[in-house]
Amino acid sequence: MIDVIQVIPLADTIFKDIIAHGGKVYIVGGTVRDFVLTQMNHYQLVSKDIDLEIYHLSYDELKKILSKYGKVNTYGKSFAILGLSTLPGYDFALPRKETKTGHKHQDFDVIIDSELPLEKAVERRDVTMNALMYDYSNYQIIDLVGGVDDIHQHVIRMVNKNTFQEDPLRILRIANFIARFEMSVDNETKQYCIKMVKQGMLHDLSEERIYEEYKKILMSNHPSLGFQFLKEIDALPCYLKNLINCPQRSDYHPEGDVFNHTMLVLDLAATCKQYSHYPEAFMWSALLHDIGKPIVTNDQGQALQHELAGLDVFKDVTIITNKKMREYIKAMIHYHMYLMILARGESRDMKYLKFLKTIDNIKDGGCFCLEDLFLMTICDYFGRGYNDPYHYEQFLNYIKDKVNRLGDCALEPIISGQDLIDNAFDDHRRYGEILDKAYHMQLQGMTKEKIMELLKRDERKYRKNHG
Repeated sequence: MIDVIQVIPLADTIFKDIIAHGGKVYIVGGTVRDFVLTQMNHYQLVSKDIDLEIYHLSYDELKKILSKYGKVNTYGKSFAILGLSTLPGYDFALPRKETKTGHKHQDFDVIIDSELPLEKAVERRDVTMNALMYDYSNYQIIDLVGGVDDIHQHVIRMVNKNTFQEDPLRILRIANFIARFEMSVDNETKQYCIKMVKQGMLHDLSEERIYEEYKKILMSNHPSLGFQFLKEIDALPCYLKNLINCPQRSDYHPEGDVFNHTMLVLDLAATCKQYSHYPEAFMWSALLHDIGKPIVTNDQGQALQHELAGLDVFKDVTIITNKKMREYIKAMIHYHMYLMILARGESRDMKYLKFLKTIDNIKDGGCFCLEDLFLMTICDYFGRGYNDPYHYEQFLNYIKDKVNRLGDCALEPIISGQDLIDNAFDDHRRYGEILDKAYHMQLQGMTKEKIMELLKRDERKYRKNHG
């Protein structure tokens, strides 16, 4: 068992240099938390980023020491956080006191105090498990707020109720901790989160910060836990909140409303996301695949064309800005039921091949592919309280037959734009329409020569009718 926090040799050399100059080195935050969790054998966690607090040195003294080992990157003297070009992922900070000055996440006045008592330093931490400090000189964890006990009891607890409510981002951080570490929140902390939500404090967060916390929830092993917490404290965005109490047909969805179904799908997706071509977009798709249902659901719980309604709702999900990811999610919302529909209708080869071409066109703008859609279909199918083994077997047999005989990628077109140019098709505006017609003929099994013959015939008719 590891009994000391390991750092790379260069970091060890720098830490010892700081100590030799009278400084005190503490590893703080998530690195220490992950160290304790790893010792418990509940997780195998390796922190990518290591946060440090350096005591008994001024900003200039610390910068002078660090500059011997590479280029020093500073995040502003007011925050007293420094990085080193040769030591990526390590942040060196001086102890500081913070005073809230506004509503936004970063609206703080900062006072540097290199002699700040540890008891005061930990007060600005969000929760107890993140308030642990590791004394690098003595290989000792310093726990002033009961963080180790809370980790062992799987409890998330705020450090200080006064400082906790100064930063609304902590509400979302707690949700991601719940999902990542499968912990619960103590009641007092939960009540403060509810109070902060009621006061509208989440509105002060930028979409970028919200996105980052949602991403951490989605990429966890049990993402539904994080979103269930946000539901309980009434902190969900409208496109997710609307799923609550949206009915579904009980014979298809005995698990209840659309939100319950989405949470089941989300956790299933988490188990197979590593097999998708775009895991983060895959998880967003699992979360959003049914966001159109509240718009079209009738009194019987039927939600006809909810996939098309979902595309309209997705326009309002503005926290996702990456174009490639948006194209992927849009495609998944649009087509998440399509493979099951093809299978249940026992659709012929032509329809399957045309759908492969549709996917291929989408793939030009992202990583959407048949394999990912297949995974999502499985998650959607099993993410409910009842499943019909016959329908599932029918679906698998259909997909297996089509893939084995016809493949999982669209056929390459045998007629190109250059072919149209070479054969004197002059109206370039109609090339897209003509090439689509040619591809349809190709799927019917026609040769290139036959297709060109028919295209020329149709072109002559078109010119005759249009002068």
